[in-house]
Amino acid sequence: MTRASMTRENLARSAVLSVADSLADCLDILRGVDVVQRVLLIGGGAKSEALCSVFPDTLGIPVTVLETGEYVALSAARQEAWAAGEFPRWSRTASRELRPSGDAGVREFRRRYGLVRRATEAELT
Repeated sequence: MTRASMTRENLARSAVLSVADSLADCLDILRGVDVVQRVLLIGGGAKSEALCSVFPDTLGIPVTVLETGEYVALSAARQEAWAAGEFPRWSRTASRELRPSGDAGVREFRRRYGLVRRATEAELT
């Protein structure tokens, strides 16, 4: 980072990419136990054009953005139904599919984020 590159836009993009990379780390852990079938973006993240613009490239896979809904309440109700031995299927509506665009800047940020994360982990152990 240089004084010239330290613009509001670059700092904002860095913050968004950091959130996306943190979520990508979580996805990598889930991939390791083979439970990932697809990625759905809901809630506040789905409303963020900044996150939507970088998320597919950060994850390296398409992302389905869902229409706004009461997904937390529905998930709680579904868990209650499962506990009672029922397996309801509620529909959800996708508002759009986001595909990776090949943004080299996003990939480079992911690479550097990983280097810093691993260095920090090593320092803490």
